[in-house]
Formats: sequence, C-alpha cells, structure tokens
Amino acid sequence: MAGLSGATLLNLGMLLGASFVVGEIFERIGLESILGYILTGLILGPSVLGIMTAESVTGFATIGAILILFQAGLREQNIKEIFLHREGLQLGTAILIGGFAFIFTILYFFGGQILPYNSIQAFIFLALAYALVDIAVPSKIMLSRGMLREKTGKYTIKSSVINVSAGFIALTALVVISSNNLQSQLIKIGSILGFAVVFYLLHEIIGKIDDYIIMFEETEAQFAITFALLLSMSYVTQTIGISSILGAFFAGILVSRSDFSESKAFQEKIRGISEGLFIPIFFAWFGLGLVIETIIANIEAATFLFLLSTISKITIGYLVSKIHEMEKPMTIATSLLSLDIETLIVLLIAIDLGILNQQILQIFAPSVLFSTLTIIILYTLIDKTEK
Repeated sequence: MAGLSGATLLNLGMLLGASFVVGEIFERIGLESILGYILTGLILGPSVLGIMTAESVTGFATIGAILILFQAGLREQNIKEIFLHREGLQLGTAILIGGFAFIFTILYFFGGQILPYNSIQAFIFLALAYALVDIAVPSKIMLSRGMLREKTGKYTIKSSVINVSAGFIALTALVVISSNNLQSQLIKIGSILGFAVVFYLLHEIIGKIDDYIIMFEETEAQFAITFALLLSMSYVTQTIGISSILGAFFAGILVSRSDFSESKAFQEKIRGISEGLFIPIFFAWFGLGLVIETIIANIEAATFLFLLSTISKITIGYLVSKIHEMEKPMTIATSLLSLDIETLIVLLIAIDLGILNQQILQIFAPSVLFSTLTIIILYTLIDKTEK
C-alpha cells in the first residue's frame, strides 16, 4: 500500500509539473493552457511514453471536474438578473434550441453513416452536448481584449451563462426520461424535486446561515465549510442520478450568495487550489485516456461533429446579434464557438447512462483544439478586416 501511495504521489507530481510547463508554453504562443494540459497527459499516457495511466489519478481528476463547475456557479450571484436580460436570453436559448435542432436533424439522416452510433438517444445527447457553449473561453477572450465590461462583452457572457444553464436543465430532464421503467422514473423525479426544494430553501436562507459562518474569523474555517457543502451536494446529486458535477454547480450558486465569498482571501484560496492543482490534473487526466491511433481512426467523426456545432453557432450567433443591432456581431458569434468542459459533462453523463461508450471521448478530444484554433484564426481575420 505504501508503494502504491508513493507511486501515486510521483505520478501526480510529474503530471502537475509537466502540465504547467507545457500549459505556460501554450499560453505564450497564444493558445489555451488547457490544450497544454491535455497534450501533457497524452504524452505521459499509454499512447506515447506509457509512464502512467488515467486510473492512477482519477480521484484527483474528479475533484477537478467538481471545482470547475463550482467556480462556474460562483459567477452566478446575480442569476435572476442574468435571466432577465432579454437580448442575452434570446441569443443563449436560440443557440441552444437552434443548434440542437440543426445538429440532431443532420445526425438523424447522416449520423449513422459517419458516427459509431445510430440510436435516437445517442443523437439527442450528442446534439445537446455540441449545442452548448463554453463559459470560460468567452470570458478570457473578452477580458484580454478589454471588452468584458462593454455592452458586447456583457451580452456575450450572459448569453453563454443562459445557454449552459438551460442546457443543464434539459440534461436533467433527459436523465429522468432515460430511466428504464416507470418506478425508476418516479423515484428520480421525486429525488430531484426533493433536492430542488432543499436547494430553494438553502438559497433563500443562506443569508441567515451566512451570519453564523462569518462568526468564524478564520478564512480556513469558512473555506472548510464551503468544501463540506460542495462535496455534500456533489454526493447527493450523484446519488439521485444527475451527476456530482451538477451538484457542484448548485453549491457554487449557494456560496456566491454569502458575504464571505466576496472576500479576496477566500477567492484566492479557491482559485489557487482549483487552477493551481486539481483543474490541470483533470485536463491532464483527460489526455491520459486518449489513444492517438483511436483519435486518428475517429478524425472523420470528430470533424463532422465539430463542423455541425460551428456552422450552427456562428450562423445563429451572427444573425441574432445583427437583429439586436449589436456592435461586432461576428466577434460575438466567434466567441461562442468553443467546445470544452460543458460539452464534456454531457458526454460523460451519457456514458454513465450507457447511451454512449468511451469512444466518444476520443471523438470529442480534437474538438477542444479545433474550436480554439478556429476562434484564433477568425479573430485574426476580423481584426484585419476592421483595420
């Protein structure tokens, strides 16, 4: 057991150190550090050097996935205000519904010829996954260009949040529908309704609880209580069948309503432990599970799904932005092309339900690279056109 523990620690150290080096290189050449993390896992994994396997760091990777959605939830302090933003609501839902309809229709007629799936259920989950947009990438793009506080930036970010939130609601409904029998469906519906009631009560009384939490003067105590809530809600949602990752998102929303979550010390601790440890491990773990030969064998399917997602998002994003008379509609549409953790979550849940198999991860893997490079190229072309 001691030897296993030592091997695990060595693997984590190597994986984390190499990920940051490669991630920093990618940042310096204008690419997302996430790509560097995935590449690191791919190189250290069975496909290339064979130094370690994904199973050796799975537990740490799971915490990384949870923390990603927890931080996304922390950004939703004014969630009611976001959903009352008319233009953002229209764009976010238009991309979700329009993208889903377009992708599903093409998959229904041609998906079986290109993809290793031919069931309606598989096509539904794939269409939903690829109709979601990424929250992190638009945020980074707008921030780097000084547009985050402008009308264009706010419009893009609110649209992204609405798209993902509505997509997760649809995902929850799909999880219930995918149950095998009526009794199982009723149990899941009851469990989800019970969770919703508890979440609503906590959402409304978090301010009163917050008064007691603030009594703990040490930031470490507040941090520990936050993690207790995070892990508890992740466990509950995992138990009722809607994924621990969604529980983390709801926990983030609750914590965002507390006063101590706005303190600099608290935010720095969350960011440090997330972005400095677990999140890089999560993406490197994803890379560890990739097999180059399998990716090459599935490159046609990967390109097919990526093109469906890109065509629908850029078309809908541009047209709706033009209707709203927004400045830089092409910039907005381009910012919504990224495929990342939100899509991966839907695919992982579909795997857990037995609707998709592990092969879909090899098909999805190039999408992160494709979408990031597409955004960079389109932004370069837009800049040249504007000049």
